[in-house]
Amino acid sequence: MKKYLLFTILLIGAGLCIKAQPANINLSGTAAFEGEPYLAVNPTNPQNIVVAWMADDLATGLRMSIRSKVSFDGGTTWGNQYIQPHFGATWYSADVSIQFRNNGTLYLSYIDYHQAPDSGGVYITHSVDGGISWSAPTQVWNGITEDPTKRPLDRPWLVADNSGTPTDGMLYITTKPAPWITPPNRPYLKTSADSGQTWSAYRYIDTLNYLVGNLIAAPMAAPAVTADGALCLAYPSYLPSQSIYPKVLLAKSYSRGATFSYCDLLVNAVGLSTADSSYKAGYPLAANPVNANQLAFAYLDNRNGDPDVYITTTNDGGITWGTTVRVNDDAIGNGVGQDMCWLSYNTSGNLVAVWRDRRNGSGTGFAQSTDTYCAVSTDNGLTFHANVRMSNLSAPYNTVLLQSGNDFMSCKLINDTVNVAWGDMRSAHMNIYFAKTSALTGSGSGISIVNNEDEMFTVYPNPAKDKITIIANIDNNKENIIFNIADAQGKIVYQSEIKNKQTIINVSNLSEAEYFCNMIANDKKYVQKLLITK
Repeated sequence: MKKYLLFTILLIGAGLCIKAQPANINLSGTAAFEGEPYLAVNPTNPQNIVVAWMADDLATGLRMSIRSKVSFDGGTTWGNQYIQPHFGATWYSADVSIQFRNNGTLYLSYIDYHQAPDSGGVYITHSVDGGISWSAPTQVWNGITEDPTKRPLDRPWLVADNSGTPTDGMLYITTKPAPWITPPNRPYLKTSADSGQTWSAYRYIDTLNYLVGNLIAAPMAAPAVTADGALCLAYPSYLPSQSIYPKVLLAKSYSRGATFSYCDLLVNAVGLSTADSSYKAGYPLAANPVNANQLAFAYLDNRNGDPDVYITTTNDGGITWGTTVRVNDDAIGNGVGQDMCWLSYNTSGNLVAVWRDRRNGSGTGFAQSTDTYCAVSTDNGLTFHANVRMSNLSAPYNTVLLQSGNDFMSCKLINDTVNVAWGDMRSAHMNIYFAKTSALTGSGSGISIVNNEDEMFTVYPNPAKDKITIIANIDNNKENIIFNIADAQGKIVYQSEIKNKQTIINVSNLSEAEYFCNMIANDKKYVQKLLITK
């Protein structure tokens, strides 16, 4: 027994983890195509998870619609589907994104359109009950009258400013021209300062000396908002008169998108220039919610002969970017391709990446069975822990994957729990799956193991100022629960016995710093980081 215990401790100390794969929940389960889910977690109640996606509707002749489901128990059970309305009798919906504000209001944007004759635009709706019901959608963008030759209604990304600065509450939506529009094309931005009731006129994101160029057909701008309220947008550029190299540029605004500063994010990345164009090469940008200087950018790189997930990060607000790091830990140059990556920071500054992976397939190339994997970094992308398989069943290849509509998945890192939503073909139809699992919080005082898949306890809000709420997954009749808070040196600054599933604790006397919340139950210790801000 002692040898086994020692071996287990060594594994944990080395950053390794032996655990069963997380349960996969089919959120959609229909015999129709469903793809590109977006996942959001309520900052006022981390047990409130919402996933939205686009789905062919069997009842309306396969007209695609936007659907969503809500969980209030951390993803264990889910409510009924909500279907967003269409604005024309023959219109289709697509490209959903959802964002919580820090007051718990949830926003959802999507396109509703018809091609030939072209009509439609980008719409937004909101929910004040965690995603159960939604307001009547209003139009953000008229895809016909605004820049009419370009149809700027494709792939709208919505982000919200939760920085607590004077720009807090701003909503931003980026778009690009419709897929059938030939280049030259440019990325677009609209902003709202009144919770989405009214929107600014559109503006181009690129500008002189920082232009997209005439060769990029679909210049998507990936948005993020930093902890000090800066809007950051990453977009591609290739214009030989600007640079002989292809680039990814970063546009940054402290003026609600009125003016931008620009800098290079990536220069001459290999990308997929010599690889199979079937791989889904989306490129997300993420901002650390508690450190305004830290952002991360993920993309696919073909430098090893097959597409790998690479991440670069910045520690100075985007002025300079570090060496790119390969995240997938399968053998280098093995012909196995990864794609469809996504990123999320938690409120402790840890970073998670998720992606679609073919390492469990029988061969090489795009047409292989796929799984969903994730990896966590506790040092802002310098290194990543061992890859974790999120899917519990490999999904067989299907030619449906060559089509658009399955280009993205989504994730959210909350405390030490990775929440992921993705689409795969394991049931012979593209369905939406959800899974969550724990991840190492990194090294530090008092850390031995982290909360398990059942999420032993949750701390919110995080960061906190005056009070925190502890939600404990415990049986009070059988367990003696001790809760304490330790500082970075391991000194216990608060301790009490937990007797209820929900406990409110006053932390107003704690100085601004990073702490560790420890819950001890039956000789097991569960740890989460807590940031106190003033």
